[in-house]
Formats: sequence, structure tokens, C-alpha cells
Amino acid sequence: MFDIQNDEIIYNNKNGIEYIQFKKLLDFGIKHAYTLKGEGINFRSNSEEEKSSYAKIYDAIGLDINTLVKPLQKHTSNVKCISKVMTKEELQDMDGLITNQKNIALTTTNADCILFFFYDPIKKVIANVHSGWKGTFQKIAEKAIVKMITYYNCNPKDINCFICPSIRKCHFEVDEDVKNLCEEVFSFTHRTNEFIEKGRVVEEKQKYMIDTVMINRILFKELGLKEENIVDCNICSICNSEKINSYRVEGKDFKLATAIISL
Repeated sequence: MFDIQNDEIIYNNKNGIEYIQFKKLLDFGIKHAYTLKGEGINFRSNSEEEKSSYAKIYDAIGLDINTLVKPLQKHTSNVKCISKVMTKEELQDMDGLITNQKNIALTTTNADCILFFFYDPIKKVIANVHSGWKGTFQKIAEKAIVKMITYYNCNPKDINCFICPSIRKCHFEVDEDVKNLCEEVFSFTHRTNEFIEKGRVVEEKQKYMIDTVMINRILFKELGLKEENIVDCNICSICNSEKINSYRVEGKDFKLATAIISL
């Protein structure tokens, strides 16, 4: 059992794969999952376990593996509207996907970066967005919401956001150059003191802690998303690295988790 106390999520173990789901998304009838660590489970491209891992999770949540749509993520701010199943090669340098079509399962991967699910229950539109710190600084999730509004006529008040496990402020330690860039990009919020804090000093260099989840929440609310429609699992990938994949913990041999959502 995954020992995280959060009334917003449920834990599952099926077909030899462990994963969590958001209760509210299940109430909407949306098939989705975020996978946890497990023996033989790895969604890293071209890994030995990739194909069987996808087969297990798709079967576990009742999806056809032929509906899989997975981009070649490159920490960009690129978001694509999807109307049919596409290959990874057709989705190079994409880090966000949106669709209003059934039988399309939007899939992203992570190992510390934030993965966002978005769902508009009125317009029946879903999105799946990969946002590491570079993506956050490029406001990729904000751009995905703007595309939902522009191309699918979504009302931001109807859009629900679900935040998957990721590195959190307690462990996202950066040097002064990244801190300065963060201050520069988000100075317009007049709230940088809320999501940037001084950390420890290492070899006479000041470190800083950045809350990228808070940054995105601020952007979402400025776009018009309701506070009650932003649901966070509140799981740090580093604090819970025994169950959550983490690049910072695992190093060069890191494995990837996947987040899947389908109408």
C-alpha cells in the first residue's frame, strides 16, 4: 500500500503494476493513471521494459494500447492539439497534448518534472502536459490552457487541473543563475518571495529553493481557473523516491513513470 494520506487520490495495484488515480477525475468518468515504481516497470523510451509496461497499465485501466499517443518530450513549451492517433516521431519536441476526441490516450512521462492533467467536463476536452522547471519558466501549462480556451472554446472556470507527483520546493534546489531567471520571468506576479526561498550554502555558494507547483497555480488562477478545481496529489518525488521515480535520486540509470488520460 502506498502510504500517502491524501483524500484526493486512490492507490491501485492491478496486473502487476501500481498506480494512483484522482477521485474527482474518476467521478467524471475519465480513464487515467499515474504509475508508481515496480519491478520491471519503466516507461523510458527504448528501455527493455517500455512495451510491456505500457501494455500492463493500459490493460489495468481499460484502454486499448492502439490509442496510445506519446510525444518525444524535450522540455519545450510546445503544445499540440490531437485529432487522431500519432506516433512519437510525428510529435517530436512536444511536451503538451490536447484532444476532444475519444479513443485517444494522451501519455507523458516524468522522473521529477510536473505532469498536469486538465479536463473540461462541459466541452469534453482533456490535456496532458509535461512541465519541468524549464517548461514552467516557459509557461507551457499556461499555454495549454490558452489553447483549450482558444481552439475548443473552454471556459477557464470549467477547467479542472490535476497535479501528479513531482519534485517539490522541499527538494528543488538551484543555483543563483536559475533563481535570477525565475525572478526575471515571474516578476510580474509580484510574489517571487512566496515561491523562492534561500536554502543552504554549499562550498560558499548560496542555494535557493523554488516552488514550481506554486508558480503554476498562480498562473492558472490568473487565467481564471477556480481554486477548488486545482487538485494536487501533494506527493514529492524525492521525499517518496521508494515509490516515485526520481532522476535526482536514481541518477543516469533513472526510470520513468507515465501519466495517461483518455476521454
